[in-house]
Amino acid sequence: MKRFDWTIWLGIAVGAAAIIGGAWNENLNIDVLWHPSAALIVCGGTLGAVIVRRGVRGITSAVKAVWHLRLRDEEDKNHNIEIAKLAWLSRSANKNGVKAYEDYAEASGDVLVAQGLILVADRVKREQIEEVLKRRLALEYDEGIHDSATMDAAGGFAPTFGILGAVLGLISVLRVLDKPELLGVGIATAFVATIYGLSLANLIFFPLAARLRERHESRMARREELMSVILSLVSNETPQAIMNQFNLPK
Repeated sequence: MKRFDWTIWLGIAVGAAAIIGGAWNENLNIDVLWHPSAALIVCGGTLGAVIVRRGVRGITSAVKAVWHLRLRDEEDKNHNIEIAKLAWLSRSANKNGVKAYEDYAEASGDVLVAQGLILVADRVKREQIEEVLKRRLALEYDEGIHDSATMDAAGGFAPTFGILGAVLGLISVLRVLDKPELLGVGIATAFVATIYGLSLANLIFFPLAARLRERHESRMARREELMSVILSLVSNETPQAIMNQFNLPK
């Protein structure tokens, strides 16, 4: 069972506490930081811009990916087991022929592994297998990088709509120039939208995008290792030699 990763929520909580604490230390009324109109402009505008940029499907995919970040990435253990199984598959193939590769490919739920083993069973040249698997990895990389790109897009749009909200707030202030007692509060409120935009971008969107990229790159590194194991099978390397490549116990 995967363990809950609380570091993301801790980071957001610490960042939010720092902003609120800084405002309180400057003797600002915390209520000033709450402005529904500013929140609507920044959040709604950012959402709309991201829909235009990435589409609804891109947003739902990114939300699902972020939701999965709540669990720690603990795939290394399963990955090492998969490498060991593939490594010892060569011994089985020596006894049962290429049918061992075909049976494993049929039972595998991994497209990369299944595709690679079928090619090995068909005695395709190593260079051709490598080319096919690299194309598969390139496709997987492109599919996985979309989620972090969506979060990056949100991080880029949020401050812009924060500035837009500030401009609209200042326009509102210009309407009460004949009431000096309202100018200070009006100007302060106008810049709340900028705070929202910058905070969302630098405390949530950009950090989450970086997290998604790191997890995706880690996954792709494991995928490349699986490709290396499959290519080793073509070269008839022993299970021990394959295991040694990844510093796994024999």
